[in-house]
Amino acid sequence: MSLRGRIFAVIGLMVAAAFLQAGAVVWFETLRDSSGEAMMRAGQRFDHQTRMNRVVAQLENEHRSYLLIGLPVFRADFDRRWREYVNLPTLLVQYVDEEQDKKSVAEVDRQLQQWHQMVTDLMDRREQLADLPRVWQDQTAPPMRRIQNALDANQRRDFVLLNDQIRNASQLNFNNAIFTLALPAIDIIMLLVLVTVLARILLDPLAAIAESARQISGGNFDVRLPPARRDEIGALVKAFRDMSTAVQFRQRDLSSALSREREMSQMYSALRTNAEQESARLQATIATVPAALVILEAPSGRVVLQNTAADMLIGREPDAEADQQLYWESFHASYRDGRRCPVDEWGPRRALRGEVVVGQELIVKPQDGRTVPILVSAAPLRNDLGVITGAVAAFQDISNLYEIDRLKSEFVSIVSHELRTPLTSIKGSLQLLLTDVPMPDPDHRVLVDVALSNTDRLVRIINDILDISKIEAGKLELHPRPYDVHELVNLSIQSVGQIARGSSVALTPIVPPDIPKVNADPDRTIQAIVNLLSNALKCAPARSEVTLEVRSDPPGFVTVAIADRGRGIPAEKLSQLFQKFQQIDGADTRKLRGTGLGLAITKALVEMQGGSVGVTSEMGQGSTFWITIPVVK
Repeated sequence: MSLRGRIFAVIGLMVAAAFLQAGAVVWFETLRDSSGEAMMRAGQRFDHQTRMNRVVAQLENEHRSYLLIGLPVFRADFDRRWREYVNLPTLLVQYVDEEQDKKSVAEVDRQLQQWHQMVTDLMDRREQLADLPRVWQDQTAPPMRRIQNALDANQRRDFVLLNDQIRNASQLNFNNAIFTLALPAIDIIMLLVLVTVLARILLDPLAAIAESARQISGGNFDVRLPPARRDEIGALVKAFRDMSTAVQFRQRDLSSALSREREMSQMYSALRTNAEQESARLQATIATVPAALVILEAPSGRVVLQNTAADMLIGREPDAEADQQLYWESFHASYRDGRRCPVDEWGPRRALRGEVVVGQELIVKPQDGRTVPILVSAAPLRNDLGVITGAVAAFQDISNLYEIDRLKSEFVSIVSHELRTPLTSIKGSLQLLLTDVPMPDPDHRVLVDVALSNTDRLVRIINDILDISKIEAGKLELHPRPYDVHELVNLSIQSVGQIARGSSVALTPIVPPDIPKVNADPDRTIQAIVNLLSNALKCAPARSEVTLEVRSDPPGFVTVAIADRGRGIPAEKLSQLFQKFQQIDGADTRKLRGTGLGLAITKALVEMQGGSVGVTSEMGQGSTFWITIPVVK
C-alpha cells in the first residue's frame, strides 16, 4: 500500500468520527437555538409589557397634570403618549402564545380605550368642570388603578415565564458544554494515533533527508540518503539526490559569476576614481573662472557651491540655516531706476521657480558698504524626470560698464552743448539772410531754406540727446502744476500744424468739455504729446486722419490717445518701441528721419510725472499710442 493510501485511510477514519461529532453538535445546537428563540420571545414579551406599563403610567401622569394644572404642554404630551401606546398591544400579542394571555391583553386594551375616551372628554370640558381634584379622584383614578393592577399582574406573569426560559437555556448550555468537552478528548486520542503512524512512515525519513540537506549546505556533498522505497518517500529521496547534483553544478556557476563580479567591481572603482578626478578638475576650473558662479539646491535655496569670484563679489552665506535668510535680506538690491528688488526676485531665486533669467541688471549693496552694479543670469537644473533640483547662477561685476556709460553720457552732453552754440549762430545768420538780404535768384533762396531746415533738424537732435542724457543722469527737473487739458491739446496741435499741412493729413482733436485739470509740467507734457503726434503724422498716409482723443480713465488719470491709419507695427516690435535708438518704421518708408529717441524721452517724461505709456497696433489698420496723466487731487 502506498504512503498516500495509508495516510488517506487514517484520515478517512478521522473524517468519519468528525462527521459523527458534527451531527451531535448540530443536534445540540438545534436544541440550544430553539431554547434561545423561546428565551428571546419571552424577553421581548417582557420588554413590551414593561414598556406598556410605563406608557400607561405616563398617560396617567400627563392626564392628571393637565386636568389639575391646565398647561397645554401636558395635553400635548398626553396625546403623544397615547399615539405611542396605540401600537403596543398589537406588538405584544405577537409574542404571546397562550390564548388566555391574549384575552388578558385584549381586555386590558379595551379598558384602557374606555378610560382614554372618558378622560379625553373630561380634558376637553376642563374649563366647564368645577371641582377638578374630585373629578380626577372619583371618575378617572379608580378605572386606572384597575388597569394598572391588571398590567402588573401580566408583567409578573411574563417575568416568571422569562425566568423559566432562562433556566431551561442555562441547563441546555451546561449539557452542551459537557458534551463539547468530551469531543476534544476523543480528537486528541485520534490525533495521537495519526502522529504515531506519520512518524513511522513519514517523519523519520524526512528527518534523515533534513540532516543530509544540512550537510550539503555546509559544503559536504558526500551524504547518505534513506534507502529508496516504492512510495512517495522514495520519489522524494530520488528528487533530493537529483537536486544535490544540480546544486554542485550551480555552485560552480556561482563561483564563476562571483569572479566576474569582482572584475566588474574593480572596473567600477576605476570609473569612480576617474569621475572624482574629473569632478576635482571641474571644481578647479569653476574656481578660476573670473565670473562669479553659484549653484543652489532646491527647494531650500541653500548655496552648495560657489567659486572664488563669488566669494569676493557677494561673500559667503553662513552655515547656520537660521542665519541664511538674514544674510541675504541684509543685501540692499535695486534696479537701475532705483526700485528695490526683493531677494525672491533675484535671478537665482526665480530660476528655482523654473524661470530662465538672462541679463538681470541689479545694483547691490553688500554688508561691507560697497555699491556694486552686477549682471545676473540664472537657469534651473532638472533631473531626468524634469523635476527642478537646483539652479546655477552667474554674477558679473559691471562697474566698468557703468563708468563707461557715465563717460559716454558726459561726452555726449559736452559735445551737444558745444554744438548748440554754433548751430544757434548759423540758424540766426540764415534767418537774417532770408529776411534782410535779397536773393539773386530763386535757386539761392531754396539752398538757404534747405540749410535752415537742416539746422533746425540738428538743433532738435541735439535737444533730444541732451534730454536723454539728463534723464539717464537723473538731472532732469520737472515742475508739475495744475493745468488745463484743452490748453495742452491746443498748444500741441499748434506745434505740429505745419507738419500736418505738409503731409496732407487731417489732425482731429476729440476733447470732452468737462475733462478735469491735470497735475503736470506743461512744457514737458506738451513735448511728450508732440513726439507722439509727430510720429503719427510721419506714419499716416496722405489724405488720411490722425485723431487725438482725451478721456477720463482710468480713475485718477486722464488718457491722451493718438491714433493713425498707417501700416501698423508688427507685434514682435511693440516691446522695443520705447527703447533708445529704436525706429517705429523702416528707413526707406519714413517721411522724416529721426534719432529714435523720441519715444524713449516720451516714456521717461510721462513716468516721471506718475503716468504711463502704451501702444496697440494692427497691421494694415494703424496704431494707437496713449499716455496717462494724473488729475489734480
